[in-house]
Amino acid sequence: MVKVIAEALESDHGHSVVGLRARLETLVDDGWELLAERSTDGTGRIEEWGEALAHKGLYRIVFDIDRYFAGLGTTPGYPEVSATFRASEEGVGHRLSLTFSPHHYAAVFTSE
Repeated sequence: MVKVIAEALESDHGHSVVGLRARLETLVDDGWELLAERSTDGTGRIEEWGEALAHKGLYRIVFDIDRYFAGLGTTPGYPEVSATFRASEEGVGHRLSLTFSPHHYAAVFTSE
């Protein structure tokens, strides 16, 4: 089993993002296959993807930035942020941290 925690911080207001929608996908042949859809919790994290991360391989998490900023009455420069990563070791925890605002973002992927 592979463990990935996703977390989101909105930098303009300096707080964790609650309710940010994200989808987890894996690369199958020449296309991306949807594995799970979740929203960040009260701490701005998604800690469980269910059984979706059953093996090592290529994955991506796509964050729905457009919907988040629409709720704030703002239109961002990009509708979604996609971060692709390789889960290369089973039993190792991984963390994908996304920091964003309406016109920039940064993603950091670490293994623990």
